[in-house]
Amino acid sequence: MRQAWINALRDLLSELCSSAHHYFVAGYEDRTDDEYQRLTHLETKIQLMLNAKEDDHIQLEKLIREMVSSLQRGKVADAAFVEVHPKVITLSRQVLKREWNVVKEPITVA
Repeated sequence: MRQAWINALRDLLSELCSSAHHYFVAGYEDRTDDEYQRLTHLETKIQLMLNAKEDDHIQLEKLIREMVSSLQRGKVADAAFVEVHPKVITLSRQVLKREWNVVKEPITVA
C-alpha cells in the first residue's frame, strides 16, 4: 500500500517538474491556459498526498507553490523559477528516499 503511494507521488512529482520546465522554456507566447491549469491540478493532487505534519512535506509543498506561481508571473519571475525548480527536485528525492526507507524496514511483530 505504501509502495503504491510512493510510486504515485513520484509519478505526479515527475510530471509536475517536467511540465513546469516545458512551460517555462516554451516561451510566453506559446503558453496555454490548459497547460497552466494542468500544473495547478498536479500541484493540488500532490498537496493532497503530502502529510501536513511532516516538515519536509510542508517544505516541498511550499517550494512547489513557489515554482508554479513563478510561472504565472511571467518574465519577472524567471530567476525565481530557475532557482526553485532544482530545489523541488532535490527535496522530492529526499522525501521519496525517506519514504522508501520506511518501506524497506522489516515489519516486526511485538
